[in-house]
This record gives sequence, structure tokens and C-alpha cells, in this order.
Amino acid sequence: MAVFEKQTVKEAQKEAGATTGPVIPAQGITVELSYATVPGFEQAVGVARKHPTFQQFGEGKSLKVRVTYQLRELEALQELKEATWDLRQKRAWLQGTEIDWHRMGQLTYCFRELLRKPSRDHCFFDGNFWSGFGCRYAIANLADRINSDWLSFGDKEEGGVWRFDKTRIAEHVRENLYTGFQHCPAFDQDYLEHLLEVFPERVDPVEDDRWQHLQNRKGEIIGVGPTGVDTAKKIVLELQEKVRQRRGPDKVQENGKKKLPAEWFQPYQKRTKKKKGLLARLIG
Repeated sequence: MAVFEKQTVKEAQKEAGATTGPVIPAQGITVELSYATVPGFEQAVGVARKHPTFQQFGEGKSLKVRVTYQLRELEALQELKEATWDLRQKRAWLQGTEIDWHRMGQLTYCFRELLRKPSRDHCFFDGNFWSGFGCRYAIANLADRINSDWLSFGDKEEGGVWRFDKTRIAEHVRENLYTGFQHCPAFDQDYLEHLLEVFPERVDPVEDDRWQHLQNRKGEIIGVGPTGVDTAKKIVLELQEKVRQRRGPDKVQENGKKKLPAEWFQPYQKRTKKKKGLLARLIG
């Protein structure tokens, strides 16, 4: 069986003793692993032990380990997540609030990708569908299929105009986002509130050719949706600009969301070296 830092799990159990678990920090991402007989536990503990916040408590089968990572340490957290793949007994807290492990995994991976490859569209486009609500996990796509039920929230008025039930849409979006994704550092509650306000009350597909009626199998109109992916993008960009103007163009990002601290991106910024001339390269 593998060892970690010259100490086996059994020895760690003896050292830990019957202690009360430490208080969960109010800042950062805290993960807790419970003792398991599978080799993966020792491997995961080995990874966690590298971090200065590593803690262990309990004994025997009650042994647990905890470690807290900050937002600038997402690479180290990713290493631990990969090491804990086969472990079942694991918990996570984000800024002191417990969050489902799967949600934490999705959230931190997604945010890490944003820091690695900053993009205006990151929180709005998942590679297939556009969402105007500022989070790709809003489960409310601007599409004619897949997570688009919200486009039917409302009623058809005279002449084919569709009136959205914005209250119901807001409840639907929050129901999905507030399962943990609201804790994402890139989540912007104010942006969401502004977006819900500037989202159109009514859409007339006859007058606005960006929209089309959605029909059920009986041919009955049940909602409206963009005419395609490119059109959905145009609608999202228009909504972003409306929010940006409401909040102040100089105070927010190009997409209307709050600006993120520059230091969060620093660990992912590549340092470019000046190319040496031919002679300099030859003589070193």
C-alpha cells in the first residue's frame, strides 16, 4: 500500500485521536475526505497533505482530512479532485457554505477555465447553446430544444404576439442557479436582476424576424424562440449591452457583468520571453 510523506493512514489515525472537527473557514473552498479502505484514499491524502491548511481529525474509521484552497489555487484543487475520483465519502464548502460535491466540481472547473481563457462569452455560451442569464448553468437556453421550456412561459396575444411571464421565468432561472452556482466568483446577482428587467415583455415574430413561433405536435403555438444559434447570439449580445448601459459602461465588463480582480488571472498569465537575435541565440 502506498504511503504519504513517510506516514501511513494507520499511523495518521493514531495521531489524530478523537478530536472535534475544526471550524470551516469562511473564505475559500474547503474539501473533506472520510477514511476509506481503497488505495485512492491514501493517494488523495497525499495530495491534500501538500497544502499548508491540511488537517486531520478523528480516528479509526472516523478519520477525516480537510484542506482549504483559495481561488488562486484552483490548479492544486483540480489535482485533488482528480485524486478523489473513486472516493464516495467527500464533502465540500464554498465560502463557508456547504455545496454538493458535483456542483463544486462543475463550478470550480468552469471558473478555472474562465481564468485560463478569459472570454466575453464564457458565462453565456456552453459551446452549443446561448443563455443570456450570465451563467451557462442557468438551464435556460435560447434555443428551440434542450432546456428551453422557459420560452413557453407566457401567453399568446392577438396577432401572434407572445407575452412572456417574466416572474415565472425568473423563478425558473433562480431555481437552477441557486443549487450552488450562485457561489461562483463570476456569478453576478446584480447582472441577473438587470437582465430580467431588460428582457422583453413581448415578442412579435412577425415584426421581429429574429424570433419565431414554437409549436407543439398539434401545430399549436406554445411559445417563441430565436430562429437559430447565430440569432440567439445577437439577442444575448443586445441584452448584454442594455445591461452594460444601465450599470455604467466604465463600471462593468463588456458583457455587462461585474469586473473580476486582476490577481485572480495572474497565475494563468503566460510570461513571454523576448526572442533573441540569431547571433545572441548562437552565443547564448
